[in-house]
Amino acid sequence: MRIAPYLFGLLVSATPAMSDVVTIVAFNVENLFDTVDDPDNPRDDTYLPRSVKQADRASHNANCETWNGSSGFFSEQCKTLDWTETVYAQKLARIGETILAIGSFPEIIVVPETENGAVLEDMVTQALPGSGYRVVQLDTSDEPESRGIDVGLLTTLPASGSPVAHVVDFDRDAEMCGKTRDILQVPLELPDGEVMHVFGVHFPSGGNPYRCRIRAMNNLNALVAALPEGALSIAAGEFNVNCNEGPTDNFSRLLRIGNWYASPLVRSGCDAPGSSKFVDRLVNNWNTWSFLDMILVSSTLSPSQPSEKNWFADLGSFSTMIVTSEQVMVDEDDRGFIEPRRFDPLSGRCVSDHLPVQIRLINRRN
Repeated sequence: MRIAPYLFGLLVSATPAMSDVVTIVAFNVENLFDTVDDPDNPRDDTYLPRSVKQADRASHNANCETWNGSSGFFSEQCKTLDWTETVYAQKLARIGETILAIGSFPEIIVVPETENGAVLEDMVTQALPGSGYRVVQLDTSDEPESRGIDVGLLTTLPASGSPVAHVVDFDRDAEMCGKTRDILQVPLELPDGEVMHVFGVHFPSGGNPYRCRIRAMNNLNALVAALPEGALSIAAGEFNVNCNEGPTDNFSRLLRIGNWYASPLVRSGCDAPGSSKFVDRLVNNWNTWSFLDMILVSSTLSPSQPSEKNWFADLGSFSTMIVTSEQVMVDEDDRGFIEPRRFDPLSGRCVSDHLPVQIRLINRRN
């Protein structure tokens, strides 16, 4: 477990307006890096201005090939992408526009793929002025295998303790699974004063065996089991459980072990809807969707369980959020198939290769 000092006003208490509804969003913002070269993060070299890359081209290219291979798209992108302050500002603006288009500021946004706390501070000040968001980002996953990115969190709710970053222990599968992003645990105070523990996750990608995601889920379940009996908790972010893995008995057992409840959508298979897409161009398949991004809630928040707590999760409110045309693209042959649209540094358009997902908590007694 890690407790890091990089907090942005987290322990500054604020009193939100009393509300009967709390909205939670998980939004993978796809490689939100600043333009500064962090010597402790070798995986940020793709996201630097070209002038910085050319100042020590040989060293820069060698690092690109170490982590991205000697050829191919990602290696070439690392060597040539011009990630300027203008491009960075455009990326922040597209993310901010998406959040603003939701219609109101969600009380909690779990944000995978952020380089450090500063990028979220920039998002708040530059793209979400007046939101009142506080930033939690502990910047602990600097191992190159974890891509130098972390899970962050934006919230308007008061803190109810210090956040903690938990290293995922793959145990006997450590060599197979390598490293992944730490699990971020943030205790927050709901509008009635009840404490809820938010776990932000970004589990191993689909390029890793499913066993690695099982191991990561077991880590999450152990953290929840250590909470006081009856505690409120949610887990949100990128679980990377694809549409073939979600419907399995194995995944259902993992949910039961952790006393998690989820929308049936996340276990419904490979048809739309979903938060992300895999296009197998060899078989011309543009119809495979997965809820790689999920929001799970504890049994104490389940609408199907009796509870003395004031809050329950409206599992029927779980959905993807396509709120601007910038979020989607049409297939290359212009047949009308859509998928989430990656940010384009050349045009400054588009947002992310993931769609945000949301769920609402409702006060059952107010």
